[in-house]
Amino acid sequence: MEIHLSLALPQGARRIPAAPGDTLARALFRAGFFIGAPLCAGLGRCGRCRVRYLADPPQPLPAELRRLGREAVEAGWRLACLRPAAGGEHLEVADPGPSPAYDRADFAAGDAAGGELGLAVDCGTTGLAWRILDRADGRAVAEGRGVNPQLGAGGDVVSRLAFALTPGGGDYLRGLLLDVLTARAAKAGPRLTGLCVAGNPAMVSILCGKPLAGLARAPYGLAWAGGETVPLGRGLPPAYIPPLLGPFVGADVSAGLTALLRRNPAYPFLLADLGTNAEMVLALAPDRFLAASAPLGPALEGVGLSHGALAGPGVAVSFDLTPVGVAPVLFDGQDAPGAARGIAGPGYLRLAAILREQGVLDADGRFAQNAAPTPLGERLRRLVGREEGEAFFPVAGCRFSASDVEELLKVKAACNMAVAALLRAAGLATAALDAVYLAGAFGARVSAEALETLGFFPPGVAARIRVAGNLSLEGAALFLCAPEARAEAGALPAATTIVPLVSDAAETSDAGDSFISRMVFAYVP
Repeated sequence: MEIHLSLALPQGARRIPAAPGDTLARALFRAGFFIGAPLCAGLGRCGRCRVRYLADPPQPLPAELRRLGREAVEAGWRLACLRPAAGGEHLEVADPGPSPAYDRADFAAGDAAGGELGLAVDCGTTGLAWRILDRADGRAVAEGRGVNPQLGAGGDVVSRLAFALTPGGGDYLRGLLLDVLTARAAKAGPRLTGLCVAGNPAMVSILCGKPLAGLARAPYGLAWAGGETVPLGRGLPPAYIPPLLGPFVGADVSAGLTALLRRNPAYPFLLADLGTNAEMVLALAPDRFLAASAPLGPALEGVGLSHGALAGPGVAVSFDLTPVGVAPVLFDGQDAPGAARGIAGPGYLRLAAILREQGVLDADGRFAQNAAPTPLGERLRRLVGREEGEAFFPVAGCRFSASDVEELLKVKAACNMAVAALLRAAGLATAALDAVYLAGAFGARVSAEALETLGFFPPGVAARIRVAGNLSLEGAALFLCAPEARAEAGALPAATTIVPLVSDAAETSDAGDSFISRMVFAYVP
C-alpha cells in the first residue's frame, strides 16, 4: 500500500509517494532528490540526506547526534537514511551539496569536422569517467569525469542492487545512467559511431537491463557474461560491453587487463583496482590469471566517513607530517592553511598511516591512551578529543573519528583477504611479485607507503607499486580504435580462475573469523 509524505519546497508543498519498507532517503531518491549525491547507504554517517521535521520530530538516534550535532537535532533535523517512511511526515530537505564533475574540455576549434568518433566510458559504482576519441588514431578530443548519478541509491554495490531489484528500481537507475551517456554522446554529434562501456558486473548489468538476482543473492553467479554489443536505445550507438570474468570481477577488469597486457609487463604481477570493491588479478603467465574480489564499501571513495568527500577542489587527498603537525594536501595541489572542504579516501589512508606511525593509533585502530614514543607523536595524541562519547582527531577543520577508523579497518581487512587468497592460491611468495599495478583514480592518489603501513599489502611491496592510471577507460578506448583487442579480451575468461576469499584450506574455516582477524593495521597472510 502506497503512503505519502509532504515536502516544503520554495514553490510550495509537494506530495511524495513512498513504498512500504522505504526509508525517507529512498523515497526521496525515487522522487528525484539526491541524484548524484554520494550517500552512505543507511550508515548514518555522511550527513548528506538531512531532512528537517516541520512537525513532531522523532527522538534523535545516537548517530544523528554525532553527525548533526545537538543544536541541529533540537531544530528538527534528522538523517533520512535512518528513518523508515511512515507516511504523513512534513519535511524540509537540505541541499546535499554539489557533486563534482571534471569535464576537461569540449572540442577544440580544429575538431569541428573529421572522421568517426567513439565514446569510451568507465562506469564505476561511485564515479563515471568518459572520453570522446577519434577512432582512426585514438586521439582524445574531449573527456571528463564526475559521479555516477545512481549514487543517491547508496554508495556501494549491495545497496545499488537492492534498489534495482525493487519494482521499477532497475529501470529508474538505468534511465539515470542513460541520461548521462546521451548528454556525453551529444558532444560528439552525428560523427559518433561507437560506444564502449566498461564497469563492474552490477553497473553494466543494470545499464543493459540484464538479470541481477545472481549478483545480489547467494549462490552468486553470472546470468550474463558480457563480451558483446548491446543496443541501449536513446539514439546511442550499440554499446560494446567487455567480458565479465566472474560475478564480482567485471568488464572494467577485463578492459583494464587487456590494456595493461599491451604494455608487456613482466610476470608475475598483481593488478588491483580499489574502489567500492577490490577487484584483483594475479597474472602468472600470458594465459594464466587468478582473480578475486572483495566488497570494500564506499569508504575509499570518501563516502560514509565523518568528513568524507569525493576528490575535488578544496578536498584533502593526502597529508604531510611537518615539524608542527599534520598538514593537508589539496586536490588541486594548493596548500590548505585553513579548513579543507572534506577528506577523500586516499587522504584518510595517509592520515591513518601518519597517526599509526606516530603512535596516536594502535594496531587495533584505537586512539592511544598512553604517551606516544616521540615528542611530535605526543603532541598529536594530545589533540585527540571526544564528543557524544566518540574519540576523534581534529585536522584542517575536519574530524577523523573512531568510527571512521573502524570503517577503514573493514576496508583494509577485505583487501588483505583478497591479496592473501590470491598469493595462497598461486603458492607465490610476496618477493616473487614483479609489480603491483594500482588502477583507477584512487590508485593515482593513494600513498603506496600508507597502503603498506596499514596492511593492505604485504611488507616490502610499496617499492613495487606502480600507478597504472584509469586502465578501464584506456581499455574501453582501445576496443573502439583497435577492434582486434576485443578478441584479446574475449580470451580472458577461459584463462582466468576465480579464487574464493575463504576456502576449506584457509587457516580458519569461518569467513567471519578470517575477516575479523585482519581488522588490524598490519598485513595478515
